[in-house]
Amino acid sequence: VNNAAEGRNGPGLAVRRLDQMQQFVYQSRDVLGTVSLHDIHRPLDPILQLHTYSTTFCQMAPCDAADDGAVIVGERNLIALPTQHQSVAIIRDLRCDPTCSPSYRIDTGYYCNDNIAHSRRNYGMLTSLGLLNLQGKSQQLVLGCGMEDGSALFYDLRSKRSPWLLDNAAEEGGCLPEETSNFMCQIKLANDPVLSLDLSRSYSKDTGTQSLVSVAGCAGDADEMSELPEEDQGTVSTIKIKLANDLTNVDRKMEHSSSNMSSSMKATIRTKTRTCSIESGGKIGVSVCRFRPDGRMFAVGGWDRRLRLFDRASSKPLAILQGHDDTVTAVDWAGNASSTGMLATGAGDGRICIYRVFPNTSLKK
Repeated sequence: VNNAAEGRNGPGLAVRRLDQMQQFVYQSRDVLGTVSLHDIHRPLDPILQLHTYSTTFCQMAPCDAADDGAVIVGERNLIALPTQHQSVAIIRDLRCDPTCSPSYRIDTGYYCNDNIAHSRRNYGMLTSLGLLNLQGKSQQLVLGCGMEDGSALFYDLRSKRSPWLLDNAAEEGGCLPEETSNFMCQIKLANDPVLSLDLSRSYSKDTGTQSLVSVAGCAGDADEMSELPEEDQGTVSTIKIKLANDLTNVDRKMEHSSSNMSSSMKATIRTKTRTCSIESGGKIGVSVCRFRPDGRMFAVGGWDRRLRLFDRASSKPLAILQGHDDTVTAVDWAGNASSTGMLATGAGDGRICIYRVFPNTSLKK
């Protein structure tokens, strides 16, 4: 990867594998904010290069596609990216000419509450991204954005005329305030930046509805965190996101009587979890969070040099793994990790560790 990026004059920021495609994308923090697509067998010859002009540490997010809880290749060509405008994210199709307009441009500064359109909030710069397609055959994209002020924002991109959807709103003849509240929600997680965010689909057999679960990791200072109430001291948050058309009848009765408000998208914090104990004086920040492909557990890489595994349904810790001498900055589950348990991590110490965690041999063919 470093050889392929020769001449960029900037450090590497992220490497992400595109599942089942034998390709990977590499993001560097050079003056052009370059992102390049590579074939695993010919990594020195980039398939394409595009420039985000981003100067932040916000990492790209290739799209995952969900089908009955498993990742498939439906929208594998889409990728969410930061831009030179620190509050604007874009989504591009890697098959298209990188000089063309992106598929979506989202301004995270816009927010709508109580049907008031064009209101702006200062969430600061984008610090993390997550992208998921909920449908296997038809496109239903949801974008998650971690922000500098500790907020997490979620966008259902079925909306075409919302003020935060920059190009589409103008082309369709203006924005609709009710669509903004229906297709966007936000929640405050902490006072520190959200450094990593990932999304997974959740399906309720009882109600027959689907929703989203997000895991987000924040920066954190042990001295400042110790002054907060115990329930607010966690740097790992699991969040449930209900889509506009998935609110139950009970939820609808509890909402405002108007039809617009009753179908609003909303997010709630399920749990907040600490990494190392504050009393130990350890580094409590989180740099990376990744769901296993089947969505049943997630991995968290911490500033304390450890990797933690959690059960998604209960958010209870399952294991603490060691092997690094510096902050864990990258996590990648194997595509068949639900059966093999294979998981790889990278860290600031330059070391790559490979683990086999909770394999389920009964799932092997």
